[in-house]
Amino acid sequence: MELSLVRKGDFYELDCRDMVCPYPVIMTKLAMQRVYKLEVLTNNPPSVKDIEKIAAKEGWKVEKGSEGGVWRIRIWR
Repeated sequence: MELSLVRKGDFYELDCRDMVCPYPVIMTKLAMQRVYKLEVLTNNPPSVKDIEKIAAKEGWKVEKGSEGGVWRIRIWR
């Protein structure tokens, strides 16, 4: 599995749809080492809470929303 970040405006998008735990969290942690504004897409509800926790633990701000079964989690410093 390769980390793929796509620039979308001010944020980098990390698409973790169809990945199950722990992969969305692992990919998010790796991305957080490279960029300071990240939007994570996931359709795995348990990953939403886990991503929020790691972002908050690192002092990042978190904003989330969902549409059509896909969560968009924006995290930034």
